[in-house]
Amino acid sequence: QGKKLNQLNYPVFIFVDEDQSVYVSDKWNHRVVKWRKDAKEGRIVAGGNGQGENLNQLKYPEGIVVDGLDQIYVADFGNHRVMRWCEGKEEGEIVAGENGGNKSNQLALPREIKNEWNEINHDIQLIEVKLTELEHLRLTIRPLIIEDNLVTLQQLFPLPHASHTIHIKSGNESSIGSNEKYLLVEREGKYLCLIDRNFVIVNEILFNHNDIHSIFWSSSINRFIIITFKKIFTLENTMILEECPIPSNIDWWRGTCSNDTLYLSSAEWGSSIYEFDLRSTFQFVKTWHTPVTCERDEIICDLKYNNGFLAIPIFNKHKEQSRFDLRLSTTLDCIWTINIHGRCRCCSINGDQWLVMDHDDCRFFHISADGQLLKIDKYEYHQRLEDVTTWNQNNIVVLTKKTINIHELH
Repeated sequence: QGKKLNQLNYPVFIFVDEDQSVYVSDKWNHRVVKWRKDAKEGRIVAGGNGQGENLNQLKYPEGIVVDGLDQIYVADFGNHRVMRWCEGKEEGEIVAGENGGNKSNQLALPREIKNEWNEINHDIQLIEVKLTELEHLRLTIRPLIIEDNLVTLQQLFPLPHASHTIHIKSGNESSIGSNEKYLLVEREGKYLCLIDRNFVIVNEILFNHNDIHSIFWSSSINRFIIITFKKIFTLENTMILEECPIPSNIDWWRGTCSNDTLYLSSAEWGSSIYEFDLRSTFQFVKTWHTPVTCERDEIICDLKYNNGFLAIPIFNKHKEQSRFDLRLSTTLDCIWTINIHGRCRCCSINGDQWLVMDHDDCRFFHISADGQLLKIDKYEYHQRLEDVTTWNQNNIVVLTKKTINIHELH
């Protein structure tokens, strides 16, 4: 017992990270101490400046959780608050509570932080990403030159008026997927809805597994695949939902698949891409990390497979720029890249061409198979765009915050 770095005084909680480092809530020393594997003494990573309520102090700390960014969350028992400490910083920040009480903005002697905190942190991260997205909205207008040999047989823009509109309110994060018969979409952050060719909801189930980041159809397993922050699910047309045996220690963001391979990207700056084998019950194959995928200050906004290629819209937070890469799916070698605008989703059209959707500017970019910008079109429905997909060859489906709009191409 003591307050030296090789001593503790009434430890009450521990947290073990992926490197087998042990974080100890050293209650009566008013600090959190990190012990690396085989270390002879610990290192103070939170508190350690005596009992108190300043941002560099703790008061009888108890529960602790460390996230994937090495941010330490501490239940500051005596100060009725939850603190977040970034390793190496002298002060923490208050993320919940501060005054004892039973109001919605108060805590009373918090003791334990469960792993559900990751879900709260997920929402915080999504808000931060969206705020960054709004801060960086800039429009650069350049002359558009279309060569005769790049004009497609099918005039895509302007999109014809929606032939059908389905009124469905989306959750915080939304996506839509399709197969030959159905659309699958999330409603109000609570339900999964199956919509048939008559534009009727023919089946619906409760879904309480956080926001959905991607939905897409796999013909090889004959199921929809659903991507959430921590879990991956499959769903049959009969609405039987099953969780995939894929590790939940990674924060997932977008996904797509070929006949044999599932591709998932991580929700982080410097996104990674993970491959899993669809033929062997989602067995892990390989991981692609930065800088092969993108730079450390970039995030992969979407991921779509088509005919041996991966389409990857990428946003750079420091340069305030976006680009659209076409990569080989086997090596991630870049075939071509083109500058675009905003945080984007995409889908393949006309065989090997691409339709790219800018969330907040409500615009679409039509890009040719060889990476040429064919045309830009403003979407005149005055709602935030969430996702875009095709439904067979002649229908483009646009998901907004409040509606699903089906546009028939002629």
